[in-house]
Amino acid sequence: MKILHTADWHIGKLLEGKSRLQEQEMVLEQFVRIADETQADVVCIAGDIFDNGHPSAGAEALLYRTLKDLTAQGERLVVMIAGNHDQPSRLEAIAPLVREHGIILYGTPQTRIASGFYGHFEITSLDACTFSFSHKGEKAVFVCVPYLSEKSLNEVLYQAGEEEEKKAQDYARKVGAFFKEKARWYQEDTINLLMSHVFTLGSIKDGSEQGMVLGNSYLLPPEVFPPAVQYAALGHIHRPQKAVGSQGRIRYSGSILPYRLQETVIAKQCCLAELHPRQPVQVREIYLDNPKPIEKWVCQSYEEALEKCRENQNRPCYVYLQIYTETYIREEQLKELKKYKDDILEVLPLFPEQQAEQNMERFAEKSFEELFLGYYLEKKGTQPEQEVLDMLRDILEKEVQPYATNQDEAERT
Repeated sequence: MKILHTADWHIGKLLEGKSRLQEQEMVLEQFVRIADETQADVVCIAGDIFDNGHPSAGAEALLYRTLKDLTAQGERLVVMIAGNHDQPSRLEAIAPLVREHGIILYGTPQTRIASGFYGHFEITSLDACTFSFSHKGEKAVFVCVPYLSEKSLNEVLYQAGEEEEKKAQDYARKVGAFFKEKARWYQEDTINLLMSHVFTLGSIKDGSEQGMVLGNSYLLPPEVFPPAVQYAALGHIHRPQKAVGSQGRIRYSGSILPYRLQETVIAKQCCLAELHPRQPVQVREIYLDNPKPIEKWVCQSYEEALEKCRENQNRPCYVYLQIYTETYIREEQLKELKKYKDDILEVLPLFPEQQAEQNMERFAEKSFEELFLGYYLEKKGTQPEQEVLDMLRDILEKEVQPYATNQDEAERT
């Protein structure tokens, strides 16, 4: 069974006040073509479908068109969960209309769908967030868990009147208990998939993700994912990556577009996971084209910046422009720059005394992987091959301290 995994579409998101709907439409059309070309059986969309709980009519129209195209008239199952940016009730409101197309929606951890036909797929609802179906002679069990807040966890784990001490268990243990409770439906002879919208310990964030409350208390160690899970399709982190120590079994597909400058280091992708009962997952990373990159130009003078704008006036890209100067940039100069390059998002003058400070800040903000990519590009003139990046990430994963599994260990750490 082929599962196409994506997440974090953030339809309707703005960049410095500029709409990204046209770019999102282009990338989602590409995603539909990928689903068709790879002959994916199921598409999993792991949350943050919209960028906020009250999307525009244009954003909703783009989602509905994309979902309809993905289903191939009910021949392909599409499963979607809510992320922390989504309004669960708004997503679930369309469930009666999309069921006949083969679309399953989970807005909350309490959501339980009805059994029956979804498109051409006969679905058996097993529990809240859990269903099974058979396809091409194989049976699959899907556990689909939307964004889990402390409040929603308490609602599904505890009954009224239970001791406060029990409710006060840490977030990771609560999520682990919830996943374990759902994992009872997995069987040895079934394809066992889990989809959720969560943070995992050791994940590399690009900064666009909405931060969880209480510092690192919402970080989950890989141990919370039951061993029976063959593939965990995750959303929330915008940088595509394997969860630390998971050997690729637990993955973030990443967002479909870079949504800020810091997200431009790693190419965007979706993941095609091939799953069979009792076998390890095989994952293929499929890269997405970026129709309008976000770039930072650092120019040594206003004249250099103006010439760069002229040279790139017909090339689609967003620009953060930094200009070294001894005077402020005048209004007529800004107008002249934007005459050639309308998509300049910011013009920042850098004065001589700021140069050393800027260099140090840029160095400090970058992760080891970003520094390696910059150094490799400078020395080789090209990006490293994926095999080199995977080797680097494996080395970095081994350096992450294992998660403390009990309170005493945590205190010693």
